Amino acid sequence: MKKNDCNIVRDLMPLVLDRAASDESREMVEEHIAACEACGKQYNAMKAALPDGLRMEYEEEQKKFIHALKAMRKKKLKRRLTVLALSVILCAAAAFGGLFAYDRLVNRYSVPVDNSLYSLSLARLADGSIAVTADFHGINFDTQTNVAELVEDDRTVCYLYYSAAPLHAVNSSAREGTKSLMTLLGSGGNQSISEIRQGAEENSILLWTAGEPMPAASQEMEAYFALDKQWMAWWDNLPESEDGAYKVLNAMEDYSWQARLEEAWLAVPEWK
Repeated sequence: MKKNDCNIVRDLMPLVLDRAASDESREMVEEHIAACEACGKQYNAMKAALPDGLRMEYEEEQKKFIHALKAMRKKKLKRRLTVLALSVILCAAAAFGGLFAYDRLVNRYSVPVDNSLYSLSLARLADGSIAVTADFHGINFDTQTNVAELVEDDRTVCYLYYSAAPLHAVNSSAREGTKSLMTLLGSGGNQSISEIRQGAEENSILLWTAGEPMPAASQEMEAYFALDKQWMAWWDNLPESEDGAYKVLNAMEDYSWQARLEEAWLAVPEWK
């Protein structure tokens, strides 16, 4: 407690007791004497020296003032807590909105890639399935593969396209100028595709329609998919551990499979 504060409060005491002080001065005195024992004693002594009638009248008025003061402080506290709660809510909403916007703009692959940035070619395998090869001649950013089969007038139309995030950065590790397998159609026995198109439904290019010829897959591509089926069968038949997870018995044999698959992939002329 600063001595200066005590001097100011003691100067205000007579004005408070005479009820000539402002509400701000009365509040200052009440707060000070509640924390300062010396000033509280002096204030009580000055109040005791008042005539009985005047002292009773002052005390009654002071009770009303203190009651009003407490109500005002409670109201101020409530207002501050409300402002604080609103600030927290607004900050949380802004943070959530920022994360939501970031997710939508950067993480969600929701924008179809322009058809001019890549091309698709088809090849039919001996089992009737269709291998779709993509040439990424103009894509140098991360993409997502989309395969949508829609039934239109009792015809199954397959839309094949890549999508990217609305805000996508250039990725130096992207496969620019290289070819790769996009997807394999009809591998589950569905051979009823009527039409294959490149691009999303609203902006697509016709690649093939039922009845038109389709190039046959190369022997190397046939060999790759045959080897891939063998590997999948080997993997599915691996014994399981007690926790249900696959357990590879021979790591070198697994590595051998991967090396053979990679060698077979590199040999496919359609993907070079």
